[in-house]
Amino acid sequence: MKTKELQADIKSLIKKLKWSRKTLACEIFYELNENGDSTDLARFEESLKKSLTRETTKPELLQRYLNIISQHRDFKKLKTIVPQYHQSGTLSKGMEIGMKNISKLISNMTKI
Repeated sequence: MKTKELQADIKSLIKKLKWSRKTLACEIFYELNENGDSTDLARFEESLKKSLTRETTKPELLQRYLNIISQHRDFKKLKTIVPQYHQSGTLSKGMEIGMKNISKLISNMTKI
């Protein structure tokens, strides 16, 4: 997935979860760090805020955040899924695009 799509997915999920960006930052920060103080958390919160708006954010980072969100107990209560298509590398480019479009269609059909 591309950066803008992942950013939109994360924003959509935090809206469904009724989380603020601060709550999102806390949940991700403490999942990634066993120890940390309020200064570290504040820095991470600013970094997360920028990563959700900048076009240059690496998709791998956003995918990691999305994975953390999808494993959270509050997400599991939503009874929703995060459909994702992972390229196999064995299909033609046209087939890969088609599979990605099918995944998006399923994603749109499962939105609450």
